[in-house]
Amino acid sequence: KIIAKLNHIFLYVSILVITISGALKKLFNGEMLDMFFFNIEIKDNFELAEIFYEIHIVGNYTLIALISLHIFAVIIHKILFKENLLKRIL
Repeated sequence: KIIAKLNHIFLYVSILVITISGALKKLFNGEMLDMFFFNIEIKDNFELAEIFYEIHIVGNYTLIALISLHIFAVIIHKILFKENLLKRIL
């Protein structure tokens, strides 16, 4: 249960990291970011944009790994432990 809770927390954190790093990458590339009723623009800083791009990529791969772990755990519970988690989830 602890691993499942940690996986859920890391899923939410990775989604948040992907969103924030993507927005900051866009801003530091000199592009304008449209957020609801605001248009945000920051001075160019391509070095920071590259750092946020790397964080964005690592966050995406982390999200893929966490989703794969999640799916793998459901399969393991179905096959080995004979628990029907999909019925509880749905």
